[in-house]
Amino acid sequence: MFCFLFKKNRMNKPLRVILFYVLYCILNEGTSVYLQSIHSPYVILLFTFFTVIEYSFFCYFIYLIFPKKSIKRLILFIWFGFLLFAIIDYVFFSKGQEFDSFAIGIESIIILLLCIYYLLAQLKNSYNLLLYSSFNFWVVITFLIYFSGTFFLYIMAESMRESVAFQKQYFIINISFNILKNLLLCVAMTMKLNHTSNQEKSVIPELDDDLYIHEQN
Repeated sequence: MFCFLFKKNRMNKPLRVILFYVLYCILNEGTSVYLQSIHSPYVILLFTFFTVIEYSFFCYFIYLIFPKKSIKRLILFIWFGFLLFAIIDYVFFSKGQEFDSFAIGIESIIILLLCIYYLLAQLKNSYNLLLYSSFNFWVVITFLIYFSGTFFLYIMAESMRESVAFQKQYFIINISFNILKNLLLCVAMTMKLNHTSNQEKSVIPELDDDLYIHEQN
């Protein structure tokens, strides 16, 4: 809803990736609730698919917003490596019978590192004063907060799933960070799609040149 209200250019690729990610999350949550209500054994498979697809959405998003080709190649390599790891973990370790806590933990670490690297790369540009007003920044911050808050929750999910107290805490923490994630993505939809750093960079030297000329006169 926020996308259609605030974004005129809906053909922007990073925007479309996040929009489809949100729609997929909604579809996954509905399917998960239904499978759990009928005690279907396929709910574990659904969680595994969600881990891989969620990771793929983020990798594609971060791939689109990084200009350097070397970083893009690294992201593709990391995406393929995690996909291979998730398949091996599902077939040989969890064997489709356990919650993929280990795979989610690896996913969270990779996404957190990519978020931190993106923010550090942006902060190196001293002219990038309005970074906080860009769509990409808020999406990265959203994933950074979300995976930081749910990291330990997910890696403990399989070992603590028999604990009733943990199940209550899991529900509260998980739904809280999901709501926070959705709210932050709503904020992101209100921000500018393209940061105007290039314009700012070109303006600053012109002002300096004028000041220099006046001083010489």
